Amino acid sequence: MAEAIAELTKAPMFDLTSSDPSVVANYDFLFIGTPVEGFRPAKETMKFVERLPNAEGKKTVLFCTYMLFKGVTFSTLEKALTNKGYKCILKVSKKGLRPNKPADFSQCIDEIKKALMK
Repeated sequence: MAEAIAELTKAPMFDLTSSDPSVVANYDFLFIGTPVEGFRPAKETMKFVERLPNAEGKKTVLFCTYMLFKGVTFSTLEKALTNKGYKCILKVSKKGLRPNKPADFSQCIDEIKKALMK
């Protein structure tokens, strides 16, 4: 899904496991994605979010992929980001990705397009 979002927005992608969180200082809008692990955001995603600098009013879109349930993935991420001054404007998710089948993120991308027009 990250690649589809980057293509739509013409924005660069950063690997959360190897990027310094200070990279967000150059952007007013963040897309933060994670797979769901145990009904929560991936540990690497949470570590990145916890290290983000405080920001006042930077907008975020959260996205995730999952097999069974999203659980508390979005509420956990949104709470951590809100405590740092980020404003979540949209949460999108895709269920049931299969390794050998191409993923269809068109519905998620349509939701993101609408949110970006506001």
